Amino acid sequence: MTIRSVLLAVALAVAVVGCGSAATASSVASPTTPPTLTPTPPTSPTPTVAATPAPPTPAPTASAAAACGVVPETGLLPSDRITNVEVLPAPRHDVVRFTFGEGSLDPAGPATGKLEAAVPPFTGGASGLPIDVHGDHAVQVVFTGMSLQNDVGQPVYDGPREFEVNDPSRGRLHVVLFEEFEGQMGWYVGYDGPGCVTLSREGDSIVLAIDS
Repeated sequence: MTIRSVLLAVALAVAVVGCGSAATASSVASPTTPPTLTPTPPTSPTPTVAATPAPPTPAPTASAAAACGVVPETGLLPSDRITNVEVLPAPRHDVVRFTFGEGSLDPAGPATGKLEAAVPPFTGGASGLPIDVHGDHAVQVVFTGMSLQNDVGQPVYDGPREFEVNDPSRGRLHVVLFEEFEGQMGWYVGYDGPGCVTLSREGDSIVLAIDS
């Protein structure tokens, strides 16, 4: 090989090496584009809602728990003639006793009694005049189909038309006749306290009891 050939080969080698170095330098010199970061909005804290406590349920009062409603009652009477009325206060309950005698010879029909709550204003049945009934509560007892006179025209019942008991430890008990007309007798019964009122038959009597 001639000296010229050797020099030509060396020049080619140097050129190749130079191109490779330039490519590598170009590759290294080209910076990598950094990734773009999208900012994340700050998370808003979820507000905490405190539970609202339910309002307390008021406890029932003793008077409300002990109150006793009046249940209407109806039944047959021992006869169609009342002969006596008594008010009998007792330690545990008050009693109004209506006593019946022998029935009339020609009754108008079955004699019946009815108990129900009385609603003010209280008035006389036939007259319509006001009646003052004493007590926190009142009921009425009405007897129908009654014979108000005996066979000779005399009143069958000739006793008091009003009774009142006022005991400081028990309250008032007031019984007053409000109707006595055309075969009907009606009585208001006023009383204090929340006692239960019942109407029952005992022999020849109808008994109204107010339990304390």
